[in-house]
Amino acid sequence: MSDVPAAQVEAVFEPRQHVSIIGSLRELWQYREVAWSFAMRRIRTRYKQTAFGLLWAIIQPLAFLGFFVAFLDRDNQPGYAAGTFGALVAWQFVNSAVSGGGTSLTTEAGLIRKVYFPRECVVLGSIGSFVPDLLLNLVMLLVLGSLFDVNYGLTWLWLPLLSVQVVLTALAICMPLAAMAVYYRDIVYMLPFLSQVWLFGSPIAYSVDRVADRWQWLYALLNPAVGPLVGFRNVVAYDRAPDFELLGVSAATTLVVLLLGYRWFKSLEREFVEAI
Repeated sequence: MSDVPAAQVEAVFEPRQHVSIIGSLRELWQYREVAWSFAMRRIRTRYKQTAFGLLWAIIQPLAFLGFFVAFLDRDNQPGYAAGTFGALVAWQFVNSAVSGGGTSLTTEAGLIRKVYFPRECVVLGSIGSFVPDLLLNLVMLLVLGSLFDVNYGLTWLWLPLLSVQVVLTALAICMPLAAMAVYYRDIVYMLPFLSQVWLFGSPIAYSVDRVADRWQWLYALLNPAVGPLVGFRNVVAYDRAPDFELLGVSAATTLVVLLLGYRWFKSLEREFVEAI
């Protein structure tokens, strides 16, 4: 036994210098209930004391659809309303998840200073809190689609895959964005502007055909939302399978950004408490 009194024993925890993605994912799985708790709390908080509650998730894409049809569809293009409706369902989730997840660490600053848990639980919880909105909009798309000449068919079986890619796209963007927001609070004020630029830079109010064929792959490479948004438009408006070339390019970009962003997030994680 050591003769050093217990009161004089000092434990020192050195921050990890090497970031292991596998090790981080294992730790995240152990704390999965924490991420779930953040998601449930975000859902309750977001719709607390609101008259319409979850209906706001439906009202917003319908409002955008009305604007786009009234002012941008002057030629009554076949499938325009249905395709825009489908793309807006996917976009509404991406926009909300990125806006919420990108600032989630700063929002939970008080808790992060007090308790240890993998900080990505906050980001995952924030993104997860918008998944019910996405599911509700998909149901709305199925129920109200006939009002907008939506084409129903077996291609709708692609919607779950497209929805998964939409969630991964939001996650890939949120990881580095949330980390940057800890050090640069300008991100919090820039997000509303950036989301508007991203909206009009994505094939929502217009078809991807507006971009020359030879540049569409670059379009999907620079904007990972392009592939799934085009997929939603094809399935809902024209009963066609997604454009797998654009979907693959967007998926590749999403995967690279997600892996690099998560690694960068974990490398900065040990400094969040001091910086936040």
